[in-house]
Amino acid sequence: MRSVVVSFIAVLLVVFAGDAAALRQVRAYEVTVSAQTDAAVQAQTGLRQVLVRATGARDAANDPALANVLAQAPQYVIATRPAATGSGTVLVFDAAALERDITAAGRTVWPTDRPLLMVVLTGGPAAGAFETRRQVEGLLDGVGNRRGQPIRVARPDAVGLPPAGDIPADAALAAAQRLGADAVLVGYGDAVPNGGPWRWVLTGYNVNESWSGTLEDGVHASADLFARNAVAYAAMPEITVYVEVEGVPGLREYARVSEIITAAGGARSVLLAEAAGSRAMFAVATRSGVDALQSSLSSNPRLERGEPRAGGTIAFSYRP
Repeated sequence: MRSVVVSFIAVLLVVFAGDAAALRQVRAYEVTVSAQTDAAVQAQTGLRQVLVRATGARDAANDPALANVLAQAPQYVIATRPAATGSGTVLVFDAAALERDITAAGRTVWPTDRPLLMVVLTGGPAAGAFETRRQVEGLLDGVGNRRGQPIRVARPDAVGLPPAGDIPADAALAAAQRLGADAVLVGYGDAVPNGGPWRWVLTGYNVNESWSGTLEDGVHASADLFARNAVAYAAMPEITVYVEVEGVPGLREYARVSEIITAAGGARSVLLAEAAGSRAMFAVATRSGVDALQSSLSSNPRLERGEPRAGGTIAFSYRP
């Protein structure tokens, strides 16, 4: 009977946890090109962009190691169709073949499940007339599309952040996570009207970076970092961490705790392993290690760190 109950709860957790923060699948191997050129030119143009998206390297199209791949561009095209809008043509490339050949050339592949980055702009052109701000947002969207980096641009006041002055990193990240984003990039443009650079601050799971540069550098540098981290993370061995949680009396609480764990940095999958009274045991597959998972979960105000009492690797008490 117990296994039936646990299985039933596990199904409900999948339903309830549908809105939990998660990486976004990117169509890195589909691009839109001009319909006014011949097939060979289309394939070359499209593959140049695909190589950037697939590897996470902004100069991949000019990488000598990938020159042979680029030279055979037409053979990787497996489908074409008219673009949904405009007069372009959508090319679909063979992802498996490209990943195989990119790896054979000694380069790494950026997995297509990628973090959603919320970009918050303050000062500079972003604070000016609507037309100017729209141009700024359009440029950022264009960079994100070329890099295969999902982004969402937001005004500080629209997400509950101060419209002027420095924004605390934890407050910015909390605002981003409320909207389903995985990381937040704050751009300070106060120096831009006088010819100065943007000041960028990136905050996310195990990420706290800052730099100065152009408007495009904000998204570019973020994508560079995410790609490097993803490749390094994929090379780490996957382990199962048992997270013991007290104070979980019913199905709704099981679902909420599962959401919290699923959203934790480094959690690849979450399954309910055991339920007894108000205690639940979750099996969490991760490559980030026990300490990193524990640190990520400890930052959630609804979880209070404790000592394992029922065989868990780490333990918490849930505070609704």
